[in-house]
Amino acid sequence: MTKNKVHIKLTHAEIQHLGKHIYLLKFDDNYEVEIEDAKEVDKAFIDLLGNRRFSVVLDARNQYSSITNDARDFFANDPEILRLRKKIAIVVNNIHTKLLANFFVKFNKPQTPTKIFNDYDKALKWLKEK
Repeated sequence: MTKNKVHIKLTHAEIQHLGKHIYLLKFDDNYEVEIEDAKEVDKAFIDLLGNRRFSVVLDARNQYSSITNDARDFFANDPEILRLRKKIAIVVNNIHTKLLANFFVKFNKPQTPTKIFNDYDKALKWLKEK
């Protein structure tokens, strides 16, 4: 694997390699994430990483987007990505995204270990833990 930083721009999201097995995911602001977006994100990770495992930090700070129930369910249960994804850290800093993140964790029950953070650095630290 090359040491180049990976940055992929998708239709309504961006993926950036932060180092080792950690990737940043950020969606466009003021956008409702739909099932097609969720499929595009998971396909991008699979195409990029093949069978390598990874963790993701979803940076939802200063975001006022939403996500459909189908997209939440897909992110929580997509069998193709579950075998690869080690952890999800969701970073929030407003009540809107905190409510969405809590809803995802409590009701969609992702099969990947998932935590919500107010502090980006603490989220990265958690992702780096074994």
